[in-house]
Amino acid sequence: MKSKGKRRYGLGFKITSMYILVIVVLMSGFGIMSYLKSVKMLEEGLKDATSEIIEQLKLTIDSYFKGIEESFTAMSYEQDLQQVLDNPESVERMLKNFEGYIKAHKDIKSIYLGTKDKKMYLYPEADIKEGFDPTVRPWYKQAVASKKLIWTDPYIDEDTGKPVISAAIPIYNKSANNEFVGVLAVDISLETLTKMANSIQIGAKGYPVLLDRNGYIMTHKDMKLIGKTVPVKIVADAINKSKEGVVDYKFKENGKLYDKFAVYTTIDRLGWKILVIMYMNEISGKVKFILESVLMFSVIFLLVGIVVSYLLSKSIIKPIEVLVDGMRRIKGGDLTVRCNINSKDEIGELAKDFNTTASELNKLIKQVKGVVDEVTSASQNLAATAEEVSASADEVANAVEEIANGATEQAADTEKGVRIVNRLAEKIVELNTSADEMLNSAKEIIDVNTSSMDLVEELKDKTEENDEAIKKIEKAIIELDSKTKNIGDILDTIASISEQTNLLALNASIEAARAGEHGRGFAVVADEIRKLAEDSGSASDKIKEIITEILKESKNTVEIMKEVKIRSKEQSQNVFEVNKAFGLISESIEKIAGKIENLYEFVNDINKDKDLIVDSISSISAVSEQTAASSEQVSASMQQQVSAIEEVAKAADKLNGLAMDLEEEVNRFKVE
Repeated sequence: MKSKGKRRYGLGFKITSMYILVIVVLMSGFGIMSYLKSVKMLEEGLKDATSEIIEQLKLTIDSYFKGIEESFTAMSYEQDLQQVLDNPESVERMLKNFEGYIKAHKDIKSIYLGTKDKKMYLYPEADIKEGFDPTVRPWYKQAVASKKLIWTDPYIDEDTGKPVISAAIPIYNKSANNEFVGVLAVDISLETLTKMANSIQIGAKGYPVLLDRNGYIMTHKDMKLIGKTVPVKIVADAINKSKEGVVDYKFKENGKLYDKFAVYTTIDRLGWKILVIMYMNEISGKVKFILESVLMFSVIFLLVGIVVSYLLSKSIIKPIEVLVDGMRRIKGGDLTVRCNINSKDEIGELAKDFNTTASELNKLIKQVKGVVDEVTSASQNLAATAEEVSASADEVANAVEEIANGATEQAADTEKGVRIVNRLAEKIVELNTSADEMLNSAKEIIDVNTSSMDLVEELKDKTEENDEAIKKIEKAIIELDSKTKNIGDILDTIASISEQTNLLALNASIEAARAGEHGRGFAVVADEIRKLAEDSGSASDKIKEIITEILKESKNTVEIMKEVKIRSKEQSQNVFEVNKAFGLISESIEKIAGKIENLYEFVNDINKDKDLIVDSISSISAVSEQTAASSEQVSASMQQQVSAIEEVAKAADKLNGLAMDLEEEVNRFKVE
């Protein structure tokens, strides 16, 4: 009973509350959806009805003006009207027709014809200002330009002060090859149309509005707005954008904001717009009735749901209470309890499962009692065995740890060997690279030596050519020296001849002087010869001096050529020695190149063997590391096994204690 007192809310209360909550949620959702759907349907119905009304109004207005347009067009075909320019008698008959037309159409205030010769015929007759020209009037120009019937924009008549609209049509004389006559026009009062529009009431407060093609209000329940544009911008924009449609908007009237909508359409014949303004609150009465109906049905369903949920929860709770009582008895250790519930639902299945569970627990506890005795005995034996295994495991763990330490040291030594071999491999690679470079250098030296020997051989040939040239120069200089000496001898002879000639000329002059006048010419010749002899002697002396200098230079040149010849011989000898030395160098380089090639092949073989050595050492190192790792893992495993065995020993002791506790607890259950 205490446990029941602790429960604040029972399962019955929760089930009933859940049903009520579900019903409230469903009814609320259904009610709200029904209400919103109904409001929307009413709004759409009101808009559809308004659209039908505005279409009827459009047809009425269009039919009204269509009738006027047809009768007016028919009048334009009358013969008297077409022949008014040619036949004066037609004027009177035409005015009679005007009178009959106005009587037949009470809204037509006047009918008139403006001819192309600027005459004006009007009915009813009225005073026309002198000089009045109908051809300059807008209605005349528009009709002439369109060549068909036109409608003017509505305007206020100056005489009556009431709204008027005019229609005009051009007149052609069919009997005179469609000669243009003038323009026939009528003034139609919109008073009847305005009264009709203002008298129409749509719904409770709805009303129509007529706009001309320029958007100015023609009819409105508020007379202050006539002649002005639509005061609501959203409505005005919609009218300008499309020919027909519906616009929702809010508008303030008498300090109160109303939800409204405007349905509009266009009278194509006139370009006018028809608006019907409606108030949304016209459907408020119907909406209120729908809301009250929804609330009433919701309350009824809620009350019915509460009663049904209470009865249903009682039928569910009663067998559950029987099950709860049986569970309390099992909790107290009575495994002989059974629940007698025969319902065919889930609770009946639960009762069967409860009885089956109680029976199985009864059997289980009996088996557990037998097992507990066996576990107690086995746990004692396990504890003793675990102590023995633990001692053996300690010895194995110590041995494995020593093996692991040795393997680790071996792996470390192997790693050092790997590093040393890697360094040796690096040196071998460097040696291989150096040998390769040395071999390349030797090949380059051989190429350079070959080129140098070619140059030395060429130098040897040039030196031999130089020796031949020196010999030729020496021979030429000796011949020059000999010929120069011959020139000296010739000059001595010339000098001797000049002296003798000079003496002969002197003697001739003396003899000529002795001859007197007869020898004067000869004296002059002798004097000239003497001068020539003196000049020849002087020139000979100068040449002799030059020859003397040449002889000196020639001797010097001979001496120099001797030295050059000596130097040339020495140079030839040196070139020979150089050529010989290059030959020896070439032989030595070829021998060195052969040795270097042998060395390169040897180093290359070492380099290949190095890779095998490195791979082998690396493999040994890897194996050593794996061995060390495996040894450490084995050691760790042995440590874990030792720890596990110790844990098993502790667990065996604990199991023994638990087995005793379990035996004590099992003895609490009542199984018989």
